[in-house]
Amino acid sequence: MKFKKLETEIERNRIYKHYRGNRYIVVDIAKNSDMEGDNFYVVYRALYDHGQLYITSIERFTGVNSEGKKRFILIEDEEKDRNPDHVYPTLTM
Repeated sequence: MKFKKLETEIERNRIYKHYRGNRYIVVDIAKNSDMEGDNFYVVYRALYDHGQLYITSIERFTGVNSEGKKRFILIEDEEKDRNPDHVYPTLTM
């Protein structure tokens, strides 16, 4: 079995802003084990409401919307002030 080295600029445990304004923290990068090939996804958690967990393909996460805006941008300034020990909310059912 061959493994493709995953190279991405997406940073784990960093906050990204969606083009619609909501903020999310990237939890990890995951591979879909049900599909053949290298299908990698970004796992990210909402920093609002109940902290819903989402996944989307790396291509979509790093891509642009129909208006040419980046879908997600890394928030640098806010990261400097973030408490690394802060526990983000989890979804409870």
